[in-house]
Amino acid sequence: MLSKISKGLARSVKSNQQVVCCAVRTLANQNRDEDALRRSNVDQDFGVQPKDQHLQFSKAPIMGNFGELAFGEIPEPLKYVRPFQMTTLSNGIRVCTERTSHQTATVGVFVGAGSRHEDLETSGSAYLLEKMFFRGTTSRSKTDIADAIDSIGAVQSNTTGREVSNFTLQVFKNDVNKAVRILGDAVSNSVLNENELELVKEEVSQEHEDSDHRYFETTIENAHFNVYREHMMGQPIKGDRDVLQNLKADHLREFHSTNYFGDNIVVVGAGNINHDEFVAQVNQHFASLPKQTSSKIKNKEKSVFNPALLFIRDDEMINSNVAVFYDAPSVKDPDYYSFLLLQNMFGDYRIDKNAEHLNDVKKQYNSMHALLGDLPDVTRQQSLYYAYSDSGIWGNYFYGNEVFTRQMNYCGVCLPTIYSHYLNDVEVFRGRNSLYNRLLRKEAPSEIAQEIGSQVLYLNRRVARSEVAKRVAHLDNYHLKHLCNTWFYDAEPSFTNWGPIEGVSQVGSYKYFKINTMSTVTNAHHSLFT
Repeated sequence: MLSKISKGLARSVKSNQQVVCCAVRTLANQNRDEDALRRSNVDQDFGVQPKDQHLQFSKAPIMGNFGELAFGEIPEPLKYVRPFQMTTLSNGIRVCTERTSHQTATVGVFVGAGSRHEDLETSGSAYLLEKMFFRGTTSRSKTDIADAIDSIGAVQSNTTGREVSNFTLQVFKNDVNKAVRILGDAVSNSVLNENELELVKEEVSQEHEDSDHRYFETTIENAHFNVYREHMMGQPIKGDRDVLQNLKADHLREFHSTNYFGDNIVVVGAGNINHDEFVAQVNQHFASLPKQTSSKIKNKEKSVFNPALLFIRDDEMINSNVAVFYDAPSVKDPDYYSFLLLQNMFGDYRIDKNAEHLNDVKKQYNSMHALLGDLPDVTRQQSLYYAYSDSGIWGNYFYGNEVFTRQMNYCGVCLPTIYSHYLNDVEVFRGRNSLYNRLLRKEAPSEIAQEIGSQVLYLNRRVARSEVAKRVAHLDNYHLKHLCNTWFYDAEPSFTNWGPIEGVSQVGSYKYFKINTMSTVTNAHHSLFT
C-alpha cells in the first residue's frame, strides 16, 4: 500500500516538474521576444542610434566629434595677412593702404566726429554736414561734383555715427587719384551754402517722418537714448526734429573747424593701390586741413550705462519691437574679442530662414533659436554689440507679435544669465566657426576700408583678421562662462519696448521686470538648459 502511494507521489512530482519546465521555457521565449522587440525599438530610435539618412537631424555625431581645430589653431586661409602700410603726414593725417588684387579700390576718409560731439542746441550737425559736403565747394558746384563722381563710375557711401563719420568712394583701380581729389575737395573746401542747407533740412525732416516705418533703426536709436539718456551718446544721430530747423550754416562751420583736423582724420585706400603714390595724392589734396584745433572738443567725459525701462506705446502697430541691452566693454577693453564671439554665439534668427524646415527645439544647436522656436510669432532676432571708445552695449533685438512681448523681454535676459552657470561646448565651437566665416567673407575693398578706418581711429593700429581669429581661438567654455558671470549675472539690463505693448506697460515698474526676468535660475525654463 505504501509502495503504491510513493509511486503515485513520484509520478505527480515528475509531472509538476514537466509543467514547471514548460512554463520556464515559455517565459524565456516570451522574454526573448520582448527583448528582441526592445532592440528593434532601439534600432528605430534615431535619436539614440542615428541612421545614415537621418544624420542631418541628429546631434550624436557632433557630440562625439566636434570637428573642431586644435585649441589655439585657426583656419589656414585666415593666417594670410595682407600687406598694410601707414604713413603720417606733416599735418597729422594718417594715410593707410592695404593691397589686394581686386580690379576695384575703395578710398575712404574717416573722421573721429559724430553725434557725440554735438550739444542739445546743435543736435544733428554731424549728419547735416555729411550731406552738405557734396553740395558745392569753392572750386566746384553741386552739379560738377555729381558729374565728376558719375564720370568715373564711382559708388558713393557716406555714414555718420556716434563717434565716427566716413565718406567713401568705390572706384576702378585706375581712378584712385580722381577719388582722392574729389574727397579732399569736399571735406576741405565745402562752402556750406545756406540755400542748400535748407534743402538738406527738408530731406532730413522727411527722414524723421519716415522713421516710424524703419522699425529696427528707430528701436536702436530709442535703446541708445534709454541707455545713455544723460549723455549726448543717447541723442539721435539725425538730430532732434525740433532743433533741426534752428540750425544754420555757421553751426556746421563751427562743428567742422572743431572736429575736422589732421590728428582726427584717417584716409584709407584698400585695393590695388600703390602706397607712395596714394600718400602723395592725399598730401596734395588734404594739405589745407590743420594739424590741431583751437576749439574744445565736446563731451569727452565717459558715457555711463543707465539701466532703465522705456515703453513707447503705439496701438496702431501690429507687431512689437523689443531691445534688451547690457553694459558691455569698449573697443579698447580686453573683453572686446570675447564679446565678438558671444555675439556670434547668439547669432541672428529669422523665422523664414531658421524655422521653415527646422522649427523644432530638439533640432536647434543654438539655445536662443531653441527658445524662439517655441514662439511662432516672433519673426526676427538679432544679437548686437556696439563698442565705442569708452563704453559699449551688448544685447538682442526682437520683432514679433504683441502677444509675445513679455516672452521677448524674457529671452533677452534669460540666456546671458544662464550662460554664467551652464554653457554647451557645441555653441562655443559653432559661434567661433561663425566668426571665422565672417572674417573670411571680408574680401571686398569697401569692407576692408571700413575696418581699417575705425581701428586706426580707436587703436592707432591695424588689427588683422588673423589676430582677431587667434584671440578668439584661445577662448573656451570656461572663459565665456566667467565672462557672462562677470558682465550679466545679477546685472541690470535696459529694456526698450515699442509697439502695441499695453499688455506689458501695465504690469508694473522696472523692479517687476527685474524680479521676473533676472531670476532665471529659479525659473522653470531653466531646467531646459541644465
